[in-house]
This record gives sequence, structure tokens and C-alpha cells, in this order.
Amino acid sequence: MDDKDRADDANLHVPSMLANLMTAAAAYAVQRGVSLEQIAEAAGLAPKTLIAAPERVPEDAVSRILNLLQQRFPDEAVAVEMAAAAPLHFLGPLAPLVRLAPNLRAGLEMFVHFRSLLSTRAVLELVEAPPGPMLRLEHPNDLEFGGVSTEMGIAMGVRVVAEGFCLPNALREVWFEHLPTAPLGRYTEAFCVPVRFRAPCNALLFHAERLDDPVDTVAGAQLRVLRAHLELVRQQLEQQGEPAELRRIRDAAAQNAARREYGAAALARRLGMSLRTLQRRVDALGTSVRSLIDEVRAATARQLISDPDLTLLEVADALGYTTESAFRRAFRRWTGHSPAHYRRSLAARHESSSG
Repeated sequence: MDDKDRADDANLHVPSMLANLMTAAAAYAVQRGVSLEQIAEAAGLAPKTLIAAPERVPEDAVSRILNLLQQRFPDEAVAVEMAAAAPLHFLGPLAPLVRLAPNLRAGLEMFVHFRSLLSTRAVLELVEAPPGPMLRLEHPNDLEFGGVSTEMGIAMGVRVVAEGFCLPNALREVWFEHLPTAPLGRYTEAFCVPVRFRAPCNALLFHAERLDDPVDTVAGAQLRVLRAHLELVRQQLEQQGEPAELRRIRDAAAQNAARREYGAAALARRLGMSLRTLQRRVDALGTSVRSLIDEVRAATARQLISDPDLTLLEVADALGYTTESAFRRAFRRWTGHSPAHYRRSLAARHESSSG
């Protein structure tokens, strides 16, 4: 299967966060003395693809690179070591969650909710049952590649908890279903907690009393805007049958929304093209740049309006409006209702469903 065939197969496409991690894995392999050509052959991609970190890459690309490294260095926990060297910003728009979540539980729940941004095929769930609260991880590639992908995912999770949430003592134990690929001491040294192999599942186990410990945070309206943005991206990733180019443009518009940028020129800059080229491509897809930006703005508005703790002025500001009245006019154009009416309707439905 060549690169074009891979690009045409929607089942192999994953979020750009994994593309960033693929580039980090390739860079780590080069540092360990593996040639770029050998890495590209193992990943089934062209060398230039490894360097460019395209928007989408095959789901198994990182696993194949890690598997190559494991074969080269059989006595090392290469996936764990690579995860220790990778920058946390590989998480892309998920990265700010570790700074904005009020506590560890909320952060873990958000990671679970937005798991499709990390991988469309991975299972990630927070389980609060004996033997204690755990974040369980499962991926179809686990068996094929001997657990290297899981080791990398678990190792990154440990880093997020320790470095992102600044809660190094929250972790109690690490579980892996597979057999170790290196001496056990390498794992316990890396994770600083007991590590169990041939466990019932792959998981991070936490001290229950630490889940609700407050995290140093700047949460508030900023977190709500971020959640709204991530919800848009998640929905776009899960849409079926939409042209890849249109998904790419929608994703770029959603990323701009997180930065409170809603202009056509800003969207063109993010996509690395001229405004005229963007307009021509969007026209060919049967829509317009203004319509796409308005869709993102309206969807973000609906997400934010659903939060009763946000004032309409805060929502207007997050959407880039200088006045509340301008926002109200736009919202009525999008939905046919005023923001206040929309919010009351949501509250009534919620009360009805709760009753």
C-alpha cells in the first residue's frame, strides 16, 4: 500500500496529534542511529512524510517505528524512554487541559471524553471500582506489536499526571497485559511506582483520595472555551462521509476559534494558503468560507450558552464580539432564537429529563 492508498483509506486516518508523535518517534529513532530511510520503510511512509508531520497518518505508524526500535534494542524499554523524551505538546489542543482542569478527576474525565482526538481506535475509560480508580487503556495494535504502543501511551499518561497536573504522588501502580520487553527495574525506575505485567488490563491506578485534590489552575471561561473547541473537533473527527479537505478546513476553523480568531484571512493563514485559494477550494466543496466560519462560531456559541455559569457578555467576548448586542443579533440569525430563550429552553429540557 503506497502513501496515496493510505491517504484514501479513511479507516487509517487519525488526528494530527498522533502525526506529531510520529515525528517525535522518528526523531528519537534517528538519535538512536536508525536511518530515516529505515524508519520510513518500517512505518510504510515516504521519508518526507515523517518529517512534515501531515494532518493525518496511518494509525499504526508510531507502533511500527517503536517496534523497529524494540528489535534494534531488545533489552531496553524503548517506548518508555521515547515517551520520556517526547514533548508534552504532542497532545495538541488537549495539552491545555492539564493546566485548566480543576482537579485530577476532571482532567482524566476530559481526556476520556476527547479520546478520539488522540486515536479513533483506542479505548480509554476511567474506572472507579476495586481494586481502586484506574485509567484503562486498550488499542487494537497492542497484540500485533507486543505492547509497545501501550507502553508509550501509559508512559505519556504518567508524565501528564506528574508534570502536567503536578501530582506525582497520585499514581499508585502501573499495569500492563503483556510481558516486559526489558528488565523490570527499568520500568519501576521510569514510573517510580510498582509495575505489574500480565495484569488483567493496561491501566494507571490512582490513590482514590488524590483524584479530587485541587490543581493549580486558571480555569473558568478559558476552560469552557477550550472544551467547546475540543467538542467541535471531536464531532468533526467522528463525522462520516465528509471530504477530507472539508474536514481539514473545519478543523483549522475550530483551532482558530480556540484562539478567538474568526476571520477568513486568519483561516487561510492557518491552512498555509492565500485567501483566494481558500475561497476557490471551499467553493468547489459546495460551501463558502463565511458559512464554515459561521458554523464553527454558532456551534461554539451553543456549547458556551449551555453553561449557566457563563454570562452572555463572557460568551460574546469568547466569540470575538465587542458588544453583547452584536452577539445576540448573530445568535438569532444562527438559531432563530435569542441567547436567553435558547438558554431557558436548555434549562427546561434538562429539568424535564432530570425529573
